[in-house]
Amino acid sequence: MIENFKKGSEFIVYLCGILLFSSVLLISTEVFLRKFFLVSFGGVDEISGYILGISISWSLAYVLFEKMHIRVDILYTKASKIVKSSLDSIAMFFTLLFSIFLTYFTGNVFLTSLEKNSLANTPLATPLWIPQSVWFLGFLFFSFLTLIMFIKAIKALIENRIDKDVSVKKEF
Repeated sequence: MIENFKKGSEFIVYLCGILLFSSVLLISTEVFLRKFFLVSFGGVDEISGYILGISISWSLAYVLFEKMHIRVDILYTKASKIVKSSLDSIAMFFTLLFSIFLTYFTGNVFLTSLEKNSLANTPLATPLWIPQSVWFLGFLFFSFLTLIMFIKAIKALIENRIDKDVSVKKEF
């Protein structure tokens, strides 16, 4: 099950990369057209902002799977299995709290925009619930996977302690 989520998050990261690259091309084209032909698409900055927010929210799950978040490995690499499992559990707990916090507030923003039928104050007048729904779903996906990883970390912590208890009993 976890492998499927990992592959799914990897696929989503590739899609986000394509979106970001497309955004860069769109911005570059906009700058070029404005500079030399005094023509503007209009709304490129708005679209790029949506792409950036959506890409960040959906790529967090991949970062979690690949352990690319900020960590201090100096002591971690020299620690025993139980200490590593304990540190992993603590880290996943706080990551879970953070992800729930993000999901809660992005959900509130999305629901408020949906209820009030809010439009962006830009020439495109984008209904804000559209990009915010994708943004919210990215954080929801991240929270769900963080919960699974937290449960997995707790399970590893319990199994390491059981293994240690078994090895102590065998010595007696």
